[in-house]
Amino acid sequence: MNRVAISLALLLTLPFITAAMTKQVKQVSGLIDGQPIEERRLQDQLPQSHSAVWTEFAKCKVGYNNDSGMYSINVTPEVKSLSGSTITVSGFVMPLDGSDHTKHFLLTRRTPVCMFCPPGEPNEVVEVLSPHAIPWTDKMVTVTGPLSLINNGEKGMFFKVSDAEVK
Repeated sequence: MNRVAISLALLLTLPFITAAMTKQVKQVSGLIDGQPIEERRLQDQLPQSHSAVWTEFAKCKVGYNNDSGMYSINVTPEVKSLSGSTITVSGFVMPLDGSDHTKHFLLTRRTPVCMFCPPGEPNEVVEVLSPHAIPWTDKMVTVTGPLSLINNGEKGMFFKVSDAEVK
């Protein structure tokens, strides 16, 4: 399957894949957030971004309502103060626009290991819109742009950078 098909599949399944992400890391029946413990341990050995922004986002507690299937987030005052400010954060690209050159993607803190699921928690994913397409890469990139706090509990998306410069 080529990257265009993978990206299109990711875009079409985004509402469903975020349902696989859970609210906090908890060990239940051999799973950590629905992921097998051994798989999470191996994923934790892969590269991940250590940008200070991710540390702040991690302090925002994410909740999940089993009845409604919706996520919620308790944004800290420190993260609220970043809203509208230009931030710089590094991470991994997961294209959403079905192209090898992407303008719309998810930036993830952890190395993606599955083409259909953003790795980590909802507070470890940022939606990014760039005015210029960037080539897809499996290497870490750096994004700079204004942060918006969004509340899309259905998709589990809470952070967005628009008009992003990507290096």
